[in-house]
Amino acid sequence: MPDFAYINARVRAMRSRLLPPSRLEELLAAATMDAFIQGLAATPYGSDLQEALSRYQGLRAVDEALTKNLQRTTRAILGFADGRPRALIQLLLLRWDLANLRVIVRGKHAGRAAEEIVQALVPAGNLGEVVLKEMAGYPDLTGLAGTLESLDHPLAAAMAAGVAEYVTTKDLMSVELALDRAYGRYALSQARRLGADARALRENIIAEIDVANVKTALKLASVPNLSEDRRRRFFIPAGSQAGGDRAGPAAGGVVTEKLFLDLSSPQTQAQAWERLRVHGFPVREFPSDLVAFERELDLHVAKDLAKRYLGDPLGLDIIIGYLAMKSAEVANLRLIARGKFLNLPRDQVRREMVVV
Repeated sequence: MPDFAYINARVRAMRSRLLPPSRLEELLAAATMDAFIQGLAATPYGSDLQEALSRYQGLRAVDEALTKNLQRTTRAILGFADGRPRALIQLLLLRWDLANLRVIVRGKHAGRAAEEIVQALVPAGNLGEVVLKEMAGYPDLTGLAGTLESLDHPLAAAMAAGVAEYVTTKDLMSVELALDRAYGRYALSQARRLGADARALRENIIAEIDVANVKTALKLASVPNLSEDRRRRFFIPAGSQAGGDRAGPAAGGVVTEKLFLDLSSPQTQAQAWERLRVHGFPVREFPSDLVAFERELDLHVAKDLAKRYLGDPLGLDIIIGYLAMKSAEVANLRLIARGKFLNLPRDQVRREMVVV
């Protein structure tokens, strides 16, 4: 049975194929989209790009190639493992399932065509490309839960409950909140069940839920006359929080329900912000620009994940760190490609890149 020492040795070999910063700069400096594509073809993405170019052109071909490459990467890592290591890796990949389900739900709610939804999917998780395309092709949301249930997917029940409410209210948030809460509940319970090997993953899931709660609370604070019960609806628990102001991994995270409610109210926001500081949340000054603040938090999470690569050589840390670096690289290449397509200034694209 392969252990983490074997799996991590294979992942380290994959790490050597990531592009150095100088190569990204060369691609960023390409004068045109054609020049960018020519440069990308000379990287480890070349074979995926050539295949994509046989069916698509320009930006669509680049997106297809990057998506396929990331998908092959996660499938390769999963293929190295079985037993407990495989269960942990599958749990790590569940975050891509959540992201893809969000894309499909939002696309259906907005009335987007199936092809447009498919282009936005990144089938790097446990849900494969065929299944995701099938779900993107449904005329509405009602078929999603049945497909997930047939796969015994851990988010199936949440999808069913959210869609049932959505059919009546047409409130997209009912589906998204159901999925987010189910993801946090399931991922953390499984991580605890899998023991010490899952500690790094558990900490990362809790940190991501904390960040999501802070973003949501700040947005809610700008909505006038929103009752406490309405605001409470948007809170995502991170484990065994008891509703008090206790913090830390054992309590389920920094952002408790009480802190969330205080942060989402203009009357108590200042004091709540100070409590965030005391509990070690990665914030400095109260944000004047929510968009910039959210980007700062996302970058902090990405950097923390990438740092895991230097962690336990006999655990999940190296895989977490490598996938964070790989995801950032793919995101940066997408940004560069769009910059070429839209003829954006190089410095503007560089400012949006995720440097981990």
